[in-house]
Amino acid sequence: MSITKIIDVFGYGIYAALAILAVWGVYNGIILYRTLGKKSLGDAKPLIDQVNELCQARKFDAAVSVCQSPTYWHKAIAQLIAVAIQNRDKGLAKVKQLLVTEFHTEVIGGMENRLATISTIVRMGPLLGLLGTVASMIAAFSQISGSEQVNPKALASDISLALWATGAGLLIANPLMIVGNDVHARLRKLRDQTEPQIQHVLAVLE
Repeated sequence: MSITKIIDVFGYGIYAALAILAVWGVYNGIILYRTLGKKSLGDAKPLIDQVNELCQARKFDAAVSVCQSPTYWHKAIAQLIAVAIQNRDKGLAKVKQLLVTEFHTEVIGGMENRLATISTIVRMGPLLGLLGTVASMIAAFSQISGSEQVNPKALASDISLALWATGAGLLIANPLMIVGNDVHARLRKLRDQTEPQIQHVLAVLE
């Protein structure tokens, strides 16, 4: 196999890798938005009021059961409230420490891992596209050097194909960068909403 054919095969392999990156990035983005939708609770007041009422009546098991009911078991605030109630005897300082750990490991840990994957794809896409462009350009100029007559249309077609690799890398990276930034903002919003909500329950437990 000639070096030109080897480079051609390598170039098409780059296009296949870009396609896989695009699919993997879209998949992670969809999972992130679905998980955020499950974890977020727009109006947590009914849950907090019900839990506070049960805690004041010393019905802690019932309060945990409410948090773990099908209505709330995916919600971040319900997960944290259940942890706080189950560890209420360890002291307020220890409970707060447990809540921080629970929030970062169980609530947003998986989402942060997927977000890191998207960030990697955003960085890899343009670089992989550039590599594909370089490989395709090498193949195109190798054909020029090996022929006495150059077909301008064929050369333009080869160069166009080469440049599409870089374009594809940028096309993958830009939307995923927007998705990554949006998910970052939503995670901050989830944290900012959850902190004051859990304080109401901690005040009752204290």
